[in-house]
Amino acid sequence: MRALDRKVLRDAWRLKAQGGSIALVICCGAAVYLGSAGTTAALKSALDDYYARNRFADVFARLKRAPEPVADRLRAIPGVGQVETRIVREVSIDVPGLAEPATARLVSIPDDGPPALNRLHLKAGRWPEPGRDDEVLVNQAFADADRLAPGTDLVARINGRRQRLRIVGVALSPEYVYQLQEGAVFPDDRRFGVVWMPREGLASAFDLRGAFDDVVLRLAPGARAPGVISEADRLARGLRPRPAHLSQTGHQ
Repeated sequence: MRALDRKVLRDAWRLKAQGGSIALVICCGAAVYLGSAGTTAALKSALDDYYARNRFADVFARLKRAPEPVADRLRAIPGVGQVETRIVREVSIDVPGLAEPATARLVSIPDDGPPALNRLHLKAGRWPEPGRDDEVLVNQAFADADRLAPGTDLVARINGRRQRLRIVGVALSPEYVYQLQEGAVFPDDRRFGVVWMPREGLASAFDLRGAFDDVVLRLAPGARAPGVISEADRLARGLRPRPAHLSQTGHQ
């Protein structure tokens, strides 16, 4: 063994404490990285499973007004697996216990049952009965904040007219896990809520029979959102003077 090699070994032995500390720090860093990677993978898997079980839409579009046959043209776009049209409007609503009116986002649901996309999970009460346009569901955060329960009446100003709505159920939605009013920075569950109402009642109130102003799309397996959004936007631009507002959810 050469003298230089022996010197290196002696120096390494003399600095064994410092070397051990460095090795320990490296091991801790590797453990933290591996643990974080595992946690991230588990969270992503849970998120994907939640989206899949609740059939959360991949693409959302807001329009001014579109005839219902446009939905068939959207379904024909390559990469689109499922399409569901809706009516979505924000109205002021009188809530028991609040001195000032709150804001409610009215979202239509099919008259004959739950929506196919963005499935609702009923936490209390029941679904609105067919033909009862005054029966609605409210989201749980809004219900908890204002102590609303099935049987509570609300008064909404829908298209300039006062209409009494009877809460028959409280629901959760993958679309409104974190509910935030447009333009707001922080959520206000007491003064903003989501109310699901049968489609026919909303269509009559806003003169949208045979038409819609909101649509959600779920992609076919393997499809990419940018191409679908581009084709849907091109179709929407041909319907009215202003373009649709399209957005993509964070999952593929």
